[in-house]
Amino acid sequence: MQAGASTACFYPLETERALQQVTELGFPFAEVFFNARQELRPAFVRQLAAIAGDGGTQVVSVHPFSSFMESSCIFGDYQRRFEDTIDIYKETCHAAALLGAQFVVIHGAVAQPKIPIPEERYFARFLQLVEIGRAEGVTVCQENVNRFKSQHIAFCDRMRRALGDDFHMVLDIKQAVRAGEDPFAFLDIFQKEIVHVHISDHSPEKDCQPPGQGSFDFQRLYRTLGDRVHYMIEIYSRGYRVAAELQRAKAYLDTIK
Repeated sequence: MQAGASTACFYPLETERALQQVTELGFPFAEVFFNARQELRPAFVRQLAAIAGDGGTQVVSVHPFSSFMESSCIFGDYQRRFEDTIDIYKETCHAAALLGAQFVVIHGAVAQPKIPIPEERYFARFLQLVEIGRAEGVTVCQENVNRFKSQHIAFCDRMRRALGDDFHMVLDIKQAVRAGEDPFAFLDIFQKEIVHVHISDHSPEKDCQPPGQGSFDFQRLYRTLGDRVHYMIEIYSRGYRVAAELQRAKAYLDTIK
């Protein structure tokens, strides 16, 4: 089971330094989590591409820095705010294309916004993001995220029916656990739509551990999805010696057949 790592594992280390760490650990794949709009500038993105290329690491996916804005600025009810913000996603998709990435990962709207967001609007706006990605040759995907609309299977199923073939999913194991959902239930229902997986481990005491330190059945995950998706380690730096833990997790995942 070949796994990559997200630069988010090293936050708040600067994105280029985090990517350098991922390459130095020997990961074949990476996800770039942008942390500021200035990081979407082509010159900076080319710097990231050079780091990845020199390190023999393929950037598979990117994550917008602007997830915190999506409820009100992408899916909200004020059209001009949407028009102002959509350029960030055009820049993000272009950055993904410059990096050679396949996927752009979207959190979407929070589960309980102050002003309700009709699902019809949510799905229509998401389709606009999909079209922006398609123009750049990248796939815009919905991630399941705790406390967001996408946290539960039922919402994602309605979204799949609304978007049809334009629905693609990033399965995040820890986010499913935090939302009280069985990750394997997501897997069973959305097996055809899952194109990318954020992996972590968990135990009764902790819901976000490095792979190999909890009880998650990675062999079952790999048997189900095989090599048609990329598996991206995404843990958070708080409480961990990140580089050492990632190295240990990589060695563990290399044993999964």
